[in-house]
Amino acid sequence: MSWVLIANPAAGGGRGKHCAEQAAAALRRAGQPVELSLTREPGHAGELAARAVREGCQRLVVCGGDGTIREVLPALSSSPIPLGLLPFGTANDLARALGVPRRLEGAVRTLLQGRPSPVDLGRAGQALFCTVAAFGFDAEISQAMAAGQLPFSGTLGYVWATLGHLSRYRPPHIRLEGEFGEFEGEVLLVATANTPYYGGGMKIAPPADPRDGKLDVCIVRRVPGRTVLAMLPRLFWGGHARHPAVRLERTAWLRIHTGEPRLLHADGEYLAHTPVSIQAMPAALSVVLPA
Repeated sequence: MSWVLIANPAAGGGRGKHCAEQAAAALRRAGQPVELSLTREPGHAGELAARAVREGCQRLVVCGGDGTIREVLPALSSSPIPLGLLPFGTANDLARALGVPRRLEGAVRTLLQGRPSPVDLGRAGQALFCTVAAFGFDAEISQAMAAGQLPFSGTLGYVWATLGHLSRYRPPHIRLEGEFGEFEGEVLLVATANTPYYGGGMKIAPPADPRDGKLDVCIVRRVPGRTVLAMLPRLFWGGHARHPAVRLERTAWLRIHTGEPRLLHADGEYLAHTPVSIQAMPAALSVVLPA
């Protein structure tokens, strides 16, 4: 039975098409039939995935970043078909969290020799996500990046936007409910994490594990701009978690209440608006991982 490879040609700054063609050729040389389909516009990956599932493909492989992966989740989360990763997008935080190689040779080897394993997802309303649901400052930065308002992409773009957005940001007053109880106050951000990483390797929730059936919530209270700048480098190894303004909680569900609607982003894309309920979906997806 053939595999279906869905590739975002714009992923990784335009490397997606070339990487997908190289991977498809390597798989065919190894004796694995594969059908390559390129996405044409946002949302197209989801349509291709739904068709592949209906037609009974053996494995669905995605070449792109976390945003492209998120598009195929509705089709795969209700299917036993495993997801294979060719992580050549901008961030690739799901692959980073799962230990999937982010070089072509290693990624193809994982597809051929790896084993399907259950992985958790998150859900906000009816929308699925695979990495981190961001609320507050980081959601506004993600929105600016998704809208193409920045001169850089990836982690560099995040840092650039942070420096420019600090003086304009107005921390919202929120109320959170979860298995940990309640929290109320003004926040810089709330990151509800299925994986430790977002934004291309920033370790916002160090304990998060996409196979433990829980979500890890990083709450950063309102702090001065100079404190945000001091915290920023520590995000890359999780050192921010020791700051007294940071609170880490673990829960299977979370409710976010705000006085007025505020947006959430996940996997580099719009996810939902508050008020919103977020919950863990244990073992909702099968992903091919290194043996």
